[in-house]
Amino acid sequence: MSIRIKVATTAKELSDVYRLRYQVYVVEEGLYGSVSGDIIIDQFDALPNTANIIAYEGATPVGTMRTNFDSEVLLPADESYDFSEYRERANEQAQAQGLERALLGCSGMLAIAKKWRNRRDLFRALFKLSCDVGHSWGVSHIIVTARSEAQSMYRRMGFEALEDELWYEPAGAHIVPMVSELERIYQWAFGGMVGKSDLLERFSGCFQDLLFSAGDSIFCEGDQGDEAYIVSAGAVDISRKEGDDQLNLATLSTGSLFGELSLIDEQARSADATAAKNTELVVLNRKTFWDKAHDDPEYLRSLLSILSKRLRDVDDRAFAYAHGSTDYRLNFFLNKVKAHALPLNKSPQDSKAKIRTTAFAYMASTRLEETVAFLDQLQLEGQLKYTDTSITFYGEQTQ
Repeated sequence: MSIRIKVATTAKELSDVYRLRYQVYVVEEGLYGSVSGDIIIDQFDALPNTANIIAYEGATPVGTMRTNFDSEVLLPADESYDFSEYRERANEQAQAQGLERALLGCSGMLAIAKKWRNRRDLFRALFKLSCDVGHSWGVSHIIVTARSEAQSMYRRMGFEALEDELWYEPAGAHIVPMVSELERIYQWAFGGMVGKSDLLERFSGCFQDLLFSAGDSIFCEGDQGDEAYIVSAGAVDISRKEGDDQLNLATLSTGSLFGELSLIDEQARSADATAAKNTELVVLNRKTFWDKAHDDPEYLRSLLSILSKRLRDVDDRAFAYAHGSTDYRLNFFLNKVKAHALPLNKSPQDSKAKIRTTAFAYMASTRLEETVAFLDQLQLEGQLKYTDTSITFYGEQTQ
């Protein structure tokens, strides 16, 4: 089952946040022994510059994290450690960059239910969404007081520790004060997507995240949809049923956008989308898109630019089908296949696309024997290797 991560906006979602904190910190870990009731909430939850993030598997809340940015009462992390020296350093960095002052943010109150605590992708997605919220607010630096056992995860994201672990009596736990510039963490979170999608920057702070396991269905042909997706990690197979065959049309990798027409109309999905491996998606829904577009028509620009590129691609495909020779179509659609091929881990200059030979022949509108002869020749020339279910490309793109 997929896991959806979003900013809590309803009373029910906020209640789930506070109850999940209690379940994790008090019931499962035996911390905050003096807390009464069955929720954990503090004054920072009441501030306007606060975003509580909640993750659900189905209707079950499984993880949460809170993001704050600076106010006159400072940040939650300041209550457990004196960050004043780092604040001075951050302000100096900001002024050197022509800014009046640094804007600090804080992520904390991380609580993941015990059953889901081995899901590193869940922790990563919670922090990614927190980072996206901070980015939309203009935060320049992040401070955290990480639980001692979690500090290695923060280090992998790019945080550095200001001191060794300290005992924090109110929580009854060891903590480590850690800091980072937001840009470093934003690159960790979205580096493979930055520059690939105008929507990512334009709609920062408006997204949800979805986590899928390999083989999970994202949507099916004929489904009604109201969301567009950007692949944040992993890969997505786009396919269609033709007779008894499931034809793989494309395998989408990091930064790829799909389902974008659902932002415009209410037509049914035109293909199946399936997680090819463990996959994370950034999600933009139709209501959010049009709310933003209504406030500022410039928000339409990114989507119209994407749609215009897709229309040009449709024109190119139409020309290939109507006027292209067999060789032209085979080369044209082979390049389309390679454009979505995934780099190989051991030789990133090479890439592999999961596509059946019969599906490629169907895509190029050629007879199977013509397609096999074409691929055989390229394999003989050392440009690629193919099987009945995949094509591996070597080096430069085939022309």
